[in-house]
Amino acid sequence: MSGKQTIKNILKNPFAFGAIVGIFVIVFNISIASLAEGSFEKGYQIFLTNGIFVYIIPLAVSVQMGLFRHHRNLTTENKLRGSEKMGVAGSATSSFTMLACCLHHVSDVLPTVGFILAASSFLIQYKDAIIIIGLLANLVGSAYIARAILKDKVIIAEAKKTMV
Repeated sequence: MSGKQTIKNILKNPFAFGAIVGIFVIVFNISIASLAEGSFEKGYQIFLTNGIFVYIIPLAVSVQMGLFRHHRNLTTENKLRGSEKMGVAGSATSSFTMLACCLHHVSDVLPTVGFILAASSFLIQYKDAIIIIGLLANLVGSAYIARAILKDKVIIAEAKKTMV
């Protein structure tokens, strides 16, 4: 098996895919904070000031992306066309969720880049609320994908019954 095929197989595993995306979220957040602060050490300290969210956000995104990968595998292996559209909708929801979860880091970048101070202070003032809204969107997205998985499993089971 080639290295490229091994990577593809790893990325098809829902647990590995979710973990990789969760790690990416952590690296992305630390990178944005480090860029804003001018050094990795300061960026890492800023990242850690988000308290419990430092753990919850990557975990929530990991779970959602693992569910998405599981759903994608399920629909691809069983060639479910309508369900594939649900998978894409889940992906869009996940993208929105990741954007909402990471939006508070714009507050780190805005003063550095010199954008509007009012927007920066608004994001800083409501950072926790923005994060919670992002996490709620993530929860809704995860529930949507989980519902699609359950629905598709019923469709697959019924299709297999009629084939026998």
